[in-house]
Amino acid sequence: MRELEFLPADYVRAHFRRRIGFIRSWLLLAMGLAMVLWSIQVGAWVRDARAELMALRGAGEAVEGDVSKVRMLRAEAKACDWRLSLVQALQARTTLTDVLCDLADILPDSVVLEEATLDCPDTGAGRGPLLRLRGVAAKETVVTQMLSALETSKLFQRAVLVESKPYAREDGERRSFVLEVNVVPPAAVKERGT
Repeated sequence: MRELEFLPADYVRAHFRRRIGFIRSWLLLAMGLAMVLWSIQVGAWVRDARAELMALRGAGEAVEGDVSKVRMLRAEAKACDWRLSLVQALQARTTLTDVLCDLADILPDSVVLEEATLDCPDTGAGRGPLLRLRGVAAKETVVTQMLSALETSKLFQRAVLVESKPYAREDGERRSFVLEVNVVPPAAVKERGT
């Protein structure tokens, strides 16, 4: 069943337009109020940002002296690094030839070296490179004499017998040994030699 409408069509349209106009005016009012509140908030943010900027400008001027000192210290550090590298380049160095010559003078004729390794760690610890010797000696006393000769050498220090055992390939007095000895840094070689 159809509803009967007793009001004229013009009245219904006019009533609908009034409602739409009323809703539009409230929406415009709400949007206008929101825009006013938003502009107030943005103004507060701008004021805070300006205050922070002014505070930073003052702080920048206060720290300018410290910044110039830091720049000066960095320049001095760079100059000192350059001088240090120059001094290190000019210092005498212990060469591999020096190590091998001194080692050949120390080794008795009855010692056969099977392996000699030279490990060069960072020089910051104050120790020189580590020389590791593995070989065969005629007797245990020869190994002891070699240790003593390494300790008294001006190029070596801290000689340590890591391992000594009977030579496995034959019966007799032959000994297999492993020694570790530090190569003295060049500046210390000069002091020990005098």
